[in-house]
Amino acid sequence: MGEKPSSHSGASGWGDFPETVLHFDSTPVLVLDLRQRVSATALSAIREIGFEQQFGIVTAQDPMGVTQAKDVNAALATRLRTEVADLHVPYLGVDACSPDHSHCEQSVAVALGLRQSIDLACRYDQLAIFWFDGAAFWIVPARSCNARTRLPVSD
Repeated sequence: MGEKPSSHSGASGWGDFPETVLHFDSTPVLVLDLRQRVSATALSAIREIGFEQQFGIVTAQDPMGVTQAKDVNAALATRLRTEVADLHVPYLGVDACSPDHSHCEQSVAVALGLRQSIDLACRYDQLAIFWFDGAAFWIVPARSCNARTRLPVSD
């Protein structure tokens, strides 16, 4: 994700990334707090919105963690959605937000393999992606040297 690592890098080195709350563009809206384990209820809800297996969450906004103007971020988000739609794989819009909603990035959940998801993020100069392995979320580096981190980090 392009979200800026905060000044407090945390035990994982990922700053505020592990505190992200995901808001899926589903009906009803599915909200997943990455500070909590994926419950059986959440797992069922993930399947109900069309993700049976692993998937990545990728943004194009704020490349390399550098805040961009709203119009630039909007154009990047549109370009990413168009590219993902052309892949003809299941995908869904996701807002990846700080818990207080002071920072949100328009993203996509996309049914691609891990390598393909990382490659997609790299094309948009993203530090990392969120990866769902079928049981838990991870922060996986794209253009960052930080280690892959299983969420929640308190586990």
